[in-house]
Amino acid sequence: MNTPPIPLEDRIIFALDLADPRAALALVDRLAGQIRFFKVGLQLFFAGGWPVVEYIVNKGCKVMLDLKLYDIPATVQLAVRQFADRGITFTTVHGYGPVVEAALAANTGIQILAVTVLTSFGNEQVAELQYQGTVDDLVLQRAETVLRLGCHGVVCSAREASLLRQHLGQSFTMVTPGIRPTGADLNDQQRVATPGRAIADGADYLVIGRPIRDASDPDVCIKAIQQEIATALA
Repeated sequence: MNTPPIPLEDRIIFALDLADPRAALALVDRLAGQIRFFKVGLQLFFAGGWPVVEYIVNKGCKVMLDLKLYDIPATVQLAVRQFADRGITFTTVHGYGPVVEAALAANTGIQILAVTVLTSFGNEQVAELQYQGTVDDLVLQRAETVLRLGCHGVVCSAREASLLRQHLGQSFTMVTPGIRPTGADLNDQQRVATPGRAIADGADYLVIGRPIRDASDPDVCIKAIQQEIATALA
């Protein structure tokens, strides 16, 4: 199946990881000329609710509602139904089969992305789950399961992007957080990659927040990342 190319200004999903809705929307205003995709996570959604989502959509931008739903299937299905008709492009659930099936059954037209393993996890944390394998093994296992169920795509670290493309092909959307330009602080992330590496390895979209937000000149930072993406695509 042929899919239209993703515009360069959509490739970066800017993470609005802020508790102050006014500050978050000021960033949308500041960046919307270069970035057209924004992530609204738990912190901001609890602080600002649906008006934040509506503001972004009304500016002609896209929204990834990143609430990582995980509950009994009936509750997940009812929750995802509340997202309908709000202009949301992606929403996230944890990569557990019954949860993914419930989100898909809501049939909202929103693309469901399954979170495989959080990018703050390393092999030590995975071992604490009593899983007999590596992070890579667990990410691949969960991705295989959710895609078999019809999930639209996955959220994984860029470290696993090449592995998933090699084993699972091209017919799903891959969103990778934990993106850090060369020299950037890792913060609380363990499994990270540069923008160019992530795209070259098969990521479709890159979730980036602090490296842009904290840059001395965000415009220059965005242009550099987009150039790196364009070079990797070429």
